[in-house]
Amino acid sequence: MNILILTNHLVELCGSEIQVLEIYKYFKERDHNISVYANILGDPIIEYFDKNDLITNLDQINLENINFIWSQHCMVARLFQNHIHKNIDLKLISVHLSPYEMMELCSLPYMKLLDCIYVANSKETKDKLVSLGIESNNIFISNNCAPSKYLDNSIKETELNNILVVSNHLPQEMIEATNILSKDFNVNIIGGKKAVLVTPELIKQYDMIITIGKTVQYGLLSNIPVYCYDHFGGPGFLNFENYEVAKYYNFSGRGFEKKTAQEIVLEIKENFQISVDFFNKFSKKNDFVLEYFMDNLFQQNKKCILTKEKQQLLLPFVAFEKKIAELYSLMKKKQHYTGHLLLEIVKLKRKLKKYIIIFLLALTMLLIFIYKLI
Repeated sequence: MNILILTNHLVELCGSEIQVLEIYKYFKERDHNISVYANILGDPIIEYFDKNDLITNLDQINLENINFIWSQHCMVARLFQNHIHKNIDLKLISVHLSPYEMMELCSLPYMKLLDCIYVANSKETKDKLVSLGIESNNIFISNNCAPSKYLDNSIKETELNNILVVSNHLPQEMIEATNILSKDFNVNIIGGKKAVLVTPELIKQYDMIITIGKTVQYGLLSNIPVYCYDHFGGPGFLNFENYEVAKYYNFSGRGFEKKTAQEIVLEIKENFQISVDFFNKFSKKNDFVLEYFMDNLFQQNKKCILTKEKQQLLLPFVAFEKKIAELYSLMKKKQHYTGHLLLEIVKLKRKLKKYIIIFLLALTMLLIFIYKLI
């Protein structure tokens, strides 16, 4: 089968880019022919793709040979900007990873014309799509599913020693909490400018994970307790009382209050064993297995027949898609330069701190020497 994956940006090891990587690997492991197009391509994530599968020009795509399109962002109209094809029969998936992301939602007016299948990452996102006129029975909830390689059903009986923090935007209260926790536990923080691909081998080195989003699913499948908290706030350790609400919001932390650093530290120290019990008893892992979800999606009989008339209807949206792509390219460049600047500031602060310590030590030794002379 010939697969086309469309996404706006494919650069960082996070968010929608990880979704693309995992979907890509799913198809690759099943020997499909895959083409991946993104408006923005770059390191580090493209190192995990076969370079021959990455497309840099939409004109390289022959839609008449494509059987399945996975479109994560506002991308489809431009496929017809230079050529109207004969009738095209394929399966078209419109993917929505947020109830707020305008680059996904702004494609709805014309995706409705194409008889596509919709994928929502959570019930919250599905409800948003329904409110915008998409039929509920045509929306499949992926639960931000993760590869089955994370599955581990072994019962865990462990003491808390090693904590993994995965975040691209740690709030101040969590920074303070991790500083306190590091006095009693081994704490490792990854994310942001410390780009690390999360793997089963990585997370199995830890007794718990502090995170939101996709890494929560990794923890759920791996029987590793998750403290769900980040810049939106969060429920803390997942348990039988907060699980359904947290799941509704895609384990983003939304729907819950923010906490102080002291509250976070106290909860982690006092409730870790309770969370271990919840994860050992958790029985809904199949809801989060990517292979199960994708296999079910393939079984859906609905296909999109793109007649010449429908292709013509998409042409007025081409200029709109191009402007959206340009806007996001500028935003990503700004984020990159801002992040680089912040990283340099952090490095300078560390150097300054080092020099101050050396100066104070030297001054202390000098004062001791002078005191002895007196």
